[in-house]
Amino acid sequence: MKHKNLSILFLLLASILFIKCSEVKDDISQPPILEGVHPDGFAKMNSDDFHSNAIKANNWDMESCQKCHASNYSGGLTGVSCMDCHTQSAGPEACNTCHGVFADPDRIAPPNDMNGNYETTAKGVGAHTAHIYENTMSLGVSCFECHPGNVGSGDFVKAHIDGLPAEMQFGTIASSGLSTPIYNSDLTCANTYCHGNFEFTNDNPDLKWAYTEDVISGENFSPKWTQVDGSQAACGTCHLLPPVGHFNSGNDPEAKTCGLTNCHTNAYNEDGSLNTFTHIDGKKTLY
Repeated sequence: MKHKNLSILFLLLASILFIKCSEVKDDISQPPILEGVHPDGFAKMNSDDFHSNAIKANNWDMESCQKCHASNYSGGLTGVSCMDCHTQSAGPEACNTCHGVFADPDRIAPPNDMNGNYETTAKGVGAHTAHIYENTMSLGVSCFECHPGNVGSGDFVKAHIDGLPAEMQFGTIASSGLSTPIYNSDLTCANTYCHGNFEFTNDNPDLKWAYTEDVISGENFSPKWTQVDGSQAACGTCHLLPPVGHFNSGNDPEAKTCGLTNCHTNAYNEDGSLNTFTHIDGKKTLY
């Protein structure tokens, strides 16, 4: 009889434990959403507690956001979607979330810079607009002509959001010159093909008539990044008119007729403006 009572008691205890474990399992499947995790001003743009300031202080690491708002920022455990404000396809990881114009997905370069600066005298702003959006000398310069693309290092966004200062690593066209391009501490760049670091050798017997020296060379100009007054992009800055070593054809001193002498016809448009598709493309082109 005693053993029978013990068996009944054991079954009762096992049943109670089974029920309690089931309740615990159910609780785990729907964890509670924590309130008060962020300060009151976290979603208020002009607040010192605005979330961009917190992300900046965390060296722009977005993974902590994803832990609660889901990997695609759609809400996750919090039920609050970041995509309500960050409406572009990349959401908070869109380029112009951190730099450029937040409301314009086509303006992804400064101004504004990572610190909110918009003056061209700021290092983070400088001549971005002149190179990318208002470039009358060539096609708009790619981001990767000056900054590393971090291709092959994993997810692009996470690979390149690694804090300031932005790395400088000149690309294919900028590096087409005689020596390695460099970005100096005084905010000037040097040795870039784009600003006249080039030599075209007199090695084609059919073109020897165009040379007065062994090479036709550029001026290897070193422009200052934050000087955006037009003076550093004037014709003759990157190469003289005509360039050193080039015969003088007696052309217009502003070089607007270089393409009308049947030599560089594809370098200019019919209205005399530069053909941005062929000018500063890293190639020596005649006709």
